[in-house]
Amino acid sequence: MLTPDALRALRAYLRAVIFAEPVQLALLRRHGIALADLRSLRVLRDLGRVPISRFADALGISRSTATGLVDRLETRGLVAREASSDDRRVVSIGLTPRGRQALEDRALYEESELGQRIAALSPAQQRAFADVVEQIIGESIPANATGEAATVGAER
Repeated sequence: MLTPDALRALRAYLRAVIFAEPVQLALLRRHGIALADLRSLRVLRDLGRVPISRFADALGISRSTATGLVDRLETRGLVAREASSDDRRVVSIGLTPRGRQALEDRALYEESELGQRIAALSPAQQRAFADVVEQIIGESIPANATGEAATVGAER
């Protein structure tokens, strides 16, 4: 059973998710991807050019599911397949310049109302907000030396 404070926090989080919807729509319009696809692109960026099986393992999904995901991302020009020169049965995938651009499109987030509201918080409030959200979702996004994420899709 949720306490009143926990219920308030859950409602606030759900309102924040809804508040982020315009960012998701802008990402879809500008790059043809859903916000959820950013994780796949980040993983592939971090892995470099790899066989689909390794990509699937890194995402914790089946090879057939990864193949469908790669099909969708390839259609949108975000990833490219390449047959191995050593073994033509092995197909490697990697980010295209367009895929890398989608990960690095900070303007999309900075220009959003959500991004502007977060930027208006004090640095201490920004850190506290990031700490709480990262604790909830179980994912940390390290900041660079200036205190800002290296890229929007950062998770290095």
